[in-house]
Amino acid sequence: MPGLQIDPVTGLKNATYTPSKGTPSNELGQVDFMKLIIAQMRNQNPLEPQKDSDWMAQMAQFEALNQMRAVASGMKALQGLAELTSAAGLIGKTVTGRQVDAIAITRDLVAREKFGRPFAKLTSPERVAVNEDERVVAAAADLPNAGKEVTGVVEKVVMDSSGIPFLYVGGKVLDLFTVSQVQQP
Repeated sequence: MPGLQIDPVTGLKNATYTPSKGTPSNELGQVDFMKLIIAQMRNQNPLEPQKDSDWMAQMAQFEALNQMRAVASGMKALQGLAELTSAAGLIGKTVTGRQVDAIAITRDLVAREKFGRPFAKLTSPERVAVNEDERVVAAAADLPNAGKEVTGVVEKVVMDSSGIPFLYVGGKVLDLFTVSQVQQP
């Protein structure tokens, strides 16, 4: 048939698949796995072909791997939810913990308040406005105190850009995982 294009690797016509142009990953995806299986089929010894049960075992292993990835992703989401719930439970309580570098978190907080989106998605003039905000300037001036122990009442919980919860105490940002003492105010 003229005009029929066949993929030289898989031997299949696939007009809808376009390879990802994102950053390369060290993990094999489903397409990679199928290409590997097809290459194994093409290059096997015709006098000693691989048994059907071997192919099925490989497919079952791949499916089990996909299921484990899904479970790991779900567990990560549950962990994030548990951390956020734990942090929210500390609002209004007096805690002692270690202060962190709060510049990025404060920038994000101010950007969301002023422009309704995270700092990373702002235009250059908007970023300048955020960087000139007194809270960001204070966070930058307070940078030498990062790592020092702070005690105070938790006012709110703030999230960094990767979704990790931090405690906001008197204008300072504390790492939830360094809290050494919690008490009623």
